Amino acid sequence: MEENNSRKRAISLKNVSKLIDGKIILQDLTFDIFLGEILAIIGPNGAGKTTTLRIVTGILDANSGVIEKNGNLRLSVLSEKDFLWDRLTGYENIRLYCKYFNGSSELGNYYSERLGLKDYLNKRVYTYSKGTKRKLSLLLSLLLKPQILILDEPMTGLDPISRKNTRDLLFELKENGVGILLTSHDLAEVEKCADRFILINNGKIIANDLVWDTLSKYKTLEDLFFELAGGDQND
Repeated sequence: MEENNSRKRAISLKNVSKLIDGKIILQDLTFDIFLGEILAIIGPNGAGKTTTLRIVTGILDANSGVIEKNGNLRLSVLSEKDFLWDRLTGYENIRLYCKYFNGSSELGNYYSERLGLKDYLNKRVYTYSKGTKRKLSLLLSLLLKPQILILDEPMTGLDPISRKNTRDLLFELKENGVGILLTSHDLAEVEKCADRFILINNGKIIANDLVWDTLSKYKTLEDLFFELAGGDQND
């Protein structure tokens, strides 16, 4: 990994573009992901946020550009949709995940406590609320001890207490050297947890490497969003 201002660069995208069915979805994206940092990608619906995450994880291939990764990097993903065994209990989900993906059951106990899931793990997942399913999905993504954690809308369905617990856990992971890349439509939540921001619109980066010092003229991240990205966008 390269060093950059004492930060360890884990993944670099250089002029990455993606076409789907002949339509340009991403165009010339260039940015870095560092260990021990939370990077947020924000933008309107249909801007290309989820496609960017899929490119980073390797689910999709880029049509052009370069993606450089550390060869031994452990990467884990929380998708926007929850992929769980609904007819099984939370505990059974954890055991199956550990069996097939070589996860750590001890970490399952730790993260279930941190995320307030202990009282739900003996229940079948189809009885869970949307927020409880989201927390279980996050827990499963952490069982691999990732160095890079990719989160697509991690706070969906969470109540205020669960949001704070999740945010505190992300801070803990960051302090332990985990690099976190997330997308969210909740700009107020992004303001609370991200170190750096990238704003994309129509598949292009329109504001890169934003940190709070450069946002001083804006009252909130929402102000910046509307000034640079414009009004509502359709999917």
